[in-house]
Amino acid sequence: MESLRALCLACLLVTGVSTAAPVIQVPEGGPSVPVTAKGTLCGPVRAGWTLSPDGRSLKPPARVEQDDARILELKVAPTGGQCETTEERVTVIATGPFPRVDAAGTNFFPDEGRVELRGTGLSHVGVAWSGTPRTVAEPTLMEGQDVCLTPSVERGPGNCTVPVARGLPTDAALYWTPPHGRWGKDVTTFDASGNVVDPETFRLRPGRVVLTQPLIQSAGVDVSRGPGFVALSHSEALASVDCGPVRCEVNEGSVSLRNVPGVDVSVTLRLRLAPRIYFARGEALDQVLVETLPVLACPLTAVDGTVLRDAENSAMVVRLDVSCQHDPRKLLWAMNDQRARVERVVKASDGTYVLLRTGGTSEQQVTVSAQTSRVEGSVVASDTTRTQPLPVPRASLELGDQGTIDFIPINRPAELHVAASGEQGRFVPRPVAGAYTVTTRDGTTYVQGEPTAGGFVSLRFGYQLSTLPGELATTDLVVVTERVQRSVREASVPIRVESVVELVCADKDGKDRVLEPSRPHRIDYAMRNSCRVVIHRERLKPEQGAQEVVLRIGVTKPDGSARGESQVEQRMLLRPQGETRTIPVPGQLGQFDRILVQVSLVADESRYALSTADRSGLPSAQWTAIVSGGRLRLYTTATIPAGLYRATEPSGQLILNFGVVSRLALLNDEGQERLLGFEMGLMGMGLIPQSGDIEFPPTLAVVMGLSLRVPIGPGAAVGAQAWVAREFRDDITRRSDGSVVDSSRWSFIFGPSISVGNVGFNL
Repeated sequence: MESLRALCLACLLVTGVSTAAPVIQVPEGGPSVPVTAKGTLCGPVRAGWTLSPDGRSLKPPARVEQDDARILELKVAPTGGQCETTEERVTVIATGPFPRVDAAGTNFFPDEGRVELRGTGLSHVGVAWSGTPRTVAEPTLMEGQDVCLTPSVERGPGNCTVPVARGLPTDAALYWTPPHGRWGKDVTTFDASGNVVDPETFRLRPGRVVLTQPLIQSAGVDVSRGPGFVALSHSEALASVDCGPVRCEVNEGSVSLRNVPGVDVSVTLRLRLAPRIYFARGEALDQVLVETLPVLACPLTAVDGTVLRDAENSAMVVRLDVSCQHDPRKLLWAMNDQRARVERVVKASDGTYVLLRTGGTSEQQVTVSAQTSRVEGSVVASDTTRTQPLPVPRASLELGDQGTIDFIPINRPAELHVAASGEQGRFVPRPVAGAYTVTTRDGTTYVQGEPTAGGFVSLRFGYQLSTLPGELATTDLVVVTERVQRSVREASVPIRVESVVELVCADKDGKDRVLEPSRPHRIDYAMRNSCRVVIHRERLKPEQGAQEVVLRIGVTKPDGSARGESQVEQRMLLRPQGETRTIPVPGQLGQFDRILVQVSLVADESRYALSTADRSGLPSAQWTAIVSGGRLRLYTTATIPAGLYRATEPSGQLILNFGVVSRLALLNDEGQERLLGFEMGLMGMGLIPQSGDIEFPPTLAVVMGLSLRVPIGPGAAVGAQAWVAREFRDDITRRSDGSVVDSSRWSFIFGPSISVGNVGFNL
């Protein structure tokens, strides 16, 4: 039931605040009603609804089975072509049939926040309310709407209870709304005949307004410094008041009393309620209330901001006027009939301030009183005041430049920032033995966990009011515990990796030198096996915490392939003040081998105190070094020219060729072969007969010349060459007549090729 009510209220709220569009509502089965006076409605409309040909009127469905089909939100445009761009909207609701509300049988309970409707057809009938309480210092208008979900009977006369806001005045404006309908200044309602209904038709005037909470809110009358006042919960409900010999009159929210004969007497008030307003005493309903109040001799005021609600073992501060001659320590204090203990008394120019320690209260309003003794029971001071909700601290911890953290570090202090939730007091952090300590330096508060602490703990704060006089300003009114728990653990702050990790190699003279990260370095070939990674754990400070790093060492050959025996990957946990560790670069390195060392922190948010503002990633470092080598490379490779062209007469295409050549090429600083090189070798040419009149016989030739090679992978390349060849062949003949073609054994050939293999050495 509560979930269904919440859903209905949510729908009302969402549709009420989403736009300020007008609302047209008509009973289901009703006639077509005008929705807009100008322009046109932008369709289409939901099934069951009928849009008039002129596009300005709508006819509701004859019967609505699902509640979500009752509401239409349509755009209104000057013309149909402007429907896509218009922002004007209108909401049309198909309500249920109008109920018959029996106003005489309807009861309104403002103190309990409910209206008991009486009538027929009450299912989903709404009640809207509007009123301003008279009992608060700054009254605000209370408005709202709720619906009847479960009437006592489905058909025929029945009852239904509709909740309304608590604390409404007895003269609050109440209106009923049709089933599934709304109430508001932008709502236009049509009846089943298509006529506009006057909003005052929905005005609900209950037959009885029943008060259930005490009408008189004061425990006594203080007349020591002028007229006395008696606070009333519903001053608007009074028709008259009679105080006997005392002159009294009704004001807004109170009754003022004058000409009281003395301070040791009591005043009897006879209150008569207005017609249709009753006060419930059990099952009986009264219209005349009689209350006798004592006259208080000492004006008493509860200090604003000190009377807290839902706070265990809290304290409150009250102020006795300077005219009061009683010693606060000798009085018996109570709050709502609960004993209160005097802890501190501070005298100031405007009165005597008394700190009372109580067991706490959950009431919205409390009465604090002081009496001379239990035997006499004479009340000498009293005050009724509203309580304030328990303040909620909003605390955050910051760790230097790392920003906000969500735990309490044990290896370094963290800055504590705390603010209240709009309260006028302040929160002062309090240490928890065995969990954390609190220190203050230069106006900044720091929190640090105990070295042996672990687990979770909530921060604890004392709530103080700095506006109180003397030592009361530094007294905890209540100790508040943070609603969240924080883990107590070590804070690991990400460090610069290069500050503790070094790559060390020997120079050509055998002296160690530290290589800088992110810069290329060259290592003398004779010192190629002197490189090692040095991890300086002794450089870590305790406040930096443990560091978890991943070390990767990789060596690649000049052709880009990895040297498998030289690959290293280790994950290490570095604790402060440890010993130095050395990790050599393994394997036998060759010329132009590239050494790559990478060190990075492990991305573990549960370990590191990471900044919430800067998420650029955890620090890492990288070193690169190349082993020096020769300037030339001489090697042998297998070459497959796909199609060589013989430029020497007789010229022609040699389709399939294969051979082995030796190549001499220059190397760059990284050991990579340059494009142009000199080649010499043996080549089998013309292995497949070519088509044409000239028939080149398959031959073996010695070739020599220049070539361009572009690597495409380890040991493979594509290129183009131009060779001078010495051919060992038979005569070249013609196919047409078999005659021998006069030709030289020397020729010039060129064409593309594919090379595989790289067997040789550097010079």
